Formats: sequence, structure tokens, C-alpha cells
Amino acid sequence: MKIFFQLIVKVKGCLLSLDYRRLIPIVIVTLLLFFFHTSHQCQFISSNISYINKTRNSSNQTNIQSQLTRIIVVSHYNEDLNWLDLFIGDKIPHIVYTRSSDPLISHSLLANKGREAVVYLRYIVDFYSNLPSSIAFIHAHRTSSHQKDPNDVVVALRALKWNKYSYMPLTSTRTESRFQHKALELQASVNYRLWVDVLQKELGPPPLTGIQTHCCASFVVRKEAILKHPKVFYSNIISYINSSYYSDYLTGRTLEYTWHMIFGQPAIFNLKTCDLFFCDVNGKISVELAEKNS
Repeated sequence: MKIFFQLIVKVKGCLLSLDYRRLIPIVIVTLLLFFFHTSHQCQFISSNISYINKTRNSSNQTNIQSQLTRIIVVSHYNEDLNWLDLFIGDKIPHIVYTRSSDPLISHSLLANKGREAVVYLRYIVDFYSNLPSSIAFIHAHRTSSHQKDPNDVVVALRALKWNKYSYMPLTSTRTESRFQHKALELQASVNYRLWVDVLQKELGPPPLTGIQTHCCASFVVRKEAILKHPKVFYSNIISYINSSYYSDYLTGRTLEYTWHMIFGQPAIFNLKTCDLFFCDVNGKISVELAEKNS
């Protein structure tokens, strides 16, 4: 016990003799090391939470897709997308795939090739096992030279008789093209080559008399029509377009001419405007009538 008290006295003496000003740098360094370690740990935790949230969102998005009755898939490059939220967002959910480097859009393509065709195909491949009942594939512009009767894609989407047909074009504008081996017209040759290389196994021989249909790759298709072909069929088309030495203007156009046939329609395919959209007694497209019948 006596030894213990002598030890306490010695320690007390040492403490009283210390110059505490010399301890200040040591205390500062210790505090800095402590805060650096704490900050690093917080950043690590934060980054892990962010990663978990992204993963969880991705998983949820896949599950949500299959629960939807309809969705809009938008092919974006540099167009203003505000109209989507203002005019459609409250009515129909949408997902945007961009061919640009826009950091605000989560779904982006590795290369700007294939135009809207690769966007549509990419969506099908991404969600093949969880597709909504009906999918509208559209460009990112609200109006254009080919968007006729109706002239506004917002009107088209709201007035459409969504469940009437398995494949439904969103414009009355017509187009036609040929599929011909070694044709003088390059587009006809590209059409033929792409068909033989990646479409023929599923669709049979190319339409040698050509096609006549609605223009410009803007349409609604039901899930059942998509699932008539295996997932690999769509991914093979993506690979073909990405590796083709032909311009994607040409290969993308071939898909524009063949979407209706891919989804089960004949080469010559035309529907009347009021077969596709709700119309009033005067034959005018009516969003109001569509909403009453929805």
C-alpha cells in the first residue's frame, strides 16, 4: 500500500513538472487523424448505401415493368424531353433510352448506332422476361413531319385504342420499300441482306414484292407479339446493326420497314385512322372520348 501511494506521488510530480504547451501539437495531430479516419469511414458507408439504392432501384424497375399494363419507350438523342412529364407523365409511365452522353438519363447505349431501332431492341432484350402488357415505341420529339393524323404524339398516345390490335402504328403517314438482292437502290439491297442474315430464320423469306405500311417507327405492340420470337432473335439484330459496315441510317431504315412484319403483320399493312384512335361522330380524333372509354 505504501508503494502504491509513493507511485501516485511520483506520477503527480511528473504531471506538475510537464510543460503542457509541448502537448498541443501532439493533441492536434491526434485529433486530425481521428477526424480523417471517421470521415473516410462515413464516405465508405455512404458509397455503399448509394450502391445498394441503385441496385435496389434497378431490381424494382424490372419487377414494376411486368406489373404495368402499358409503358412508353422513348428513343432519345438530343431532343427536349420536358413534354413527356408535362403531357404524358401523369397518364402513362415512360422509360427513356438515350444515344447521347446525357448523364441525367440512366439508360444509355454504348454507341450511337442504329438510331431508334437499337433503342427499341435494347429495351426488349433488357426486359424480355418482365414486359408490360402493351409498349409504345416512340421518338423523343413531340411533333414531326411524319407525325400525321394525329399531328401530335401526345394526342396519339392518349386517343389510341390501346388494346384493339396486337400491333398499332401511331401515324397515318404511309411508307413503302423493296427487298431486293443486288438492287440498284442501296436501301433495297441493305433491306434484303439484313433480312436474310438475321430475320429470315424467324420470319421466312423476304417480301420480294416489297412492303407498304405506316411510316417511321412509331407504334404500340402487345407483349404477346414480342414474345413470339426468342430473346436471342432481338439481340442478334442489335449485334448485326452494330457490326454492319452499312450506315445505320440504312440498317435503321430496314427495321422501320419491317417492325410490322416482325410483330406478326403482313407485308402490305394499313389501318384507317379511326380504327386506331377514338374519333367523334365527325371523324375527328378525340382524346376526351378516349378518356371516357378508358
